[in-house]
Amino acid sequence: MKTIRNLTLLLAILIVTASCHHFGSRIVINNGKDRVEIESSGEVRFTDDESAIQSISKNGHLRYRKNDQKLYAGYTNKGDLKYELFDNGKKIDPKSPEGKKFIADAIQQMIATGMDAQGRFNRIIKKGGVGAVLAEVDRIDNDFIKSMYLEYLIASDSLKPVQLLEITNKIDKKLGSDFEKGKLLKKYTATHLKDSLTSVAYFEAVKNVGSDFEKANALKYIIKQPLGKMQYGSVINVSNSVSSDFEKANILKELIRAGKVDSSVVNPFLEATNRIGSDFEKANIIKEMIDYDLYANNSFGNLLASISHVESDFERANILKKLAAKDIKAQEQWIGLIEKTAELSSEFEKCNVLLQIASRMPQSEEVKATYMKAAKTINAEHEYGRAIKALN
Repeated sequence: MKTIRNLTLLLAILIVTASCHHFGSRIVINNGKDRVEIESSGEVRFTDDESAIQSISKNGHLRYRKNDQKLYAGYTNKGDLKYELFDNGKKIDPKSPEGKKFIADAIQQMIATGMDAQGRFNRIIKKGGVGAVLAEVDRIDNDFIKSMYLEYLIASDSLKPVQLLEITNKIDKKLGSDFEKGKLLKKYTATHLKDSLTSVAYFEAVKNVGSDFEKANALKYIIKQPLGKMQYGSVINVSNSVSSDFEKANILKELIRAGKVDSSVVNPFLEATNRIGSDFEKANIIKEMIDYDLYANNSFGNLLASISHVESDFERANILKKLAAKDIKAQEQWIGLIEKTAELSSEFEKCNVLLQIASRMPQSEEVKATYMKAAKTINAEHEYGRAIKALN
């Protein structure tokens, strides 16, 4: 079994078609020294001691070849399981000690490729429990095979918190493939994350996924789970480790759409938004916050501050116009909005925002004075005149 594990040095596995039941699969592994080919159709199950084939589903067969060693297994017309063994062209009696060893060795190598993984998992857990499966994961080199056993464990409904914590740490530390990590992390539910230590380990595992695509998908998946407020804060924290502005923005927008951005996380949410480099993505998040009315009294000022992180006057003006169209009641918020408008470099954009503000703002002396101050920052005579006329 150790030999087949070491094949991962130059692993080349080709799965033409695969299924656990009715379709066929072909696996080829070549490390430059040994070439292993496994072809099967139907579901293949091994015996409890893994020394022989227990069954192959109806009309199925198994062909195995390692260099000059060949094994064929299938059913006769009478329904009896039949083996054909060849070593260097020499036919071997399956019932002989040599033949039995040949079959047992071949089965160990096939198991190492993931064949009958569910059956092997059941055999291991029956004999040694979760700990034995985790020990087996440590012995396996191939991430695809490790992932299968870990997925079976996650699906178990009898895990103790300490066991789930260990499984989560295995995903983080023992898997090198971001694809396999992401696939397993998307198997977790809110129930899995009830234990605080497992929850911390889970988000650490997501954070350590190298691929932005896989990391973002794991976060977007878990956002849809009924998590606690601190856990949604963890989502925001992990989103800061995503390099791609596009992926990070999608995570944050998913939080908004799922209704998870409340007063407890709105400020760290805005901080995460500020770290996005793309004005387009940053502006879209802020506009979506406005669409979802996430500009309550305790976050309005921080929302305005985030607008300052958008460098494009065009994008910033669009945000301000969207905000001006909302049902803002507090006088100090209107003042803040007008002052933020005055910071625009483009006099054309500044005028357009002020025109929208003028039609909706309170008519108190303080708000009017702030508006006039902002209008006076427009040097272009035509645009200045439009802004003043709108106030009257």
